[in-house]
Amino acid sequence: MTDRSEATLDLNQLARLSAAVLTLGLILSVFGVAEADQSAVDEARQLLEAGKISEAEYLLQDAIEKDSSDEEAFLLLAKVYLYKQDHDKAIKYAERAVKINAEVSDYHLWLARAYLAKAMESNIFNAFRYARKGKGEYEKAVRLDSTNIDALFELCMYLVAAPWLAGGDNDRGIELAQAITERDSLYGAYAWAGIWEHDGKLDRAEDALQTAVKLDTSSAFYARYALGYFYERHERFEEALGVFKDILETKPDAVSAVYQVGKIHLLTGKNLEEAEACFKRYLEVEPPPNAPSWASAHWRLGLVYDLQGRLVLAAEEIRKAVELDPDNEQYRRSLKDIEKKLKASGGE
Repeated sequence: MTDRSEATLDLNQLARLSAAVLTLGLILSVFGVAEADQSAVDEARQLLEAGKISEAEYLLQDAIEKDSSDEEAFLLLAKVYLYKQDHDKAIKYAERAVKINAEVSDYHLWLARAYLAKAMESNIFNAFRYARKGKGEYEKAVRLDSTNIDALFELCMYLVAAPWLAGGDNDRGIELAQAITERDSLYGAYAWAGIWEHDGKLDRAEDALQTAVKLDTSSAFYARYALGYFYERHERFEEALGVFKDILETKPDAVSAVYQVGKIHLLTGKNLEEAEACFKRYLEVEPPPNAPSWASAHWRLGLVYDLQGRLVLAAEEIRKAVELDPDNEQYRRSLKDIEKKLKASGGE
């Protein structure tokens, strides 16, 4: 029960301001023409950090209408559309940021992420095409800034996971992992966890993630989430449940953990009442960046109702998922299945 709204790309860290944007803002403010726009971009950045995606989108669209050379506004819009999973628009705006200023490493990093997100939803021919473009942007990001740890890490993971035809190179990936470890022990732990999991060495991968949990001092619990997702992928559901509930004990408003608790109960078919409560709670607030979409939550809530035999409610929720994401074949198949069940049961 996976869906494309739960892509594993790490989109939690916002790109840094470039010196060029800061300089441009200072110069234009002398003439009294850019100060308001730059303020709007700053506000949009804060809204993104707070997970208020739609509000940020509105401000940024207004900003680029007033200044079509505002590279940071275009880059932030690319992030907005990555979060909203509109990957064509994410590519469009990230490409525009790079076109305005091709010397900023993070612009290439986010363009790489947009290309790979597009690859994940494409047919095999386009998937290879977008994947290779993504790899090229990662390499440009690293060439421009050899200390860009996010670009180094994601290039490493790409090299290890991608097939040879898409530019995969396991040996080079291992070399990068060694370099990353020397530079940043936390990212090094993530890199080795990815490599060992890819190689089927799950005990070593788990040990690396446990090391990451000890090293991660962030308030966002990135390492704990990574460990929980690892347990989920390998159907170690009780351990995954423990990780996500541990996050909620410390941070009760961590809605991404709420979603995962609901998902695990759904996958195991146990405690469906709590699963229902989790998805309903998740739907009360706008999903934070890099979290499952509302469409995904409606779909899973519909699956819960299906297991409970509440077919009318199941159909209502899955229809909402299709309305929010009409191109998602998984949602459409689920709706078709539930409508057949309803018809067979004599329901409307």
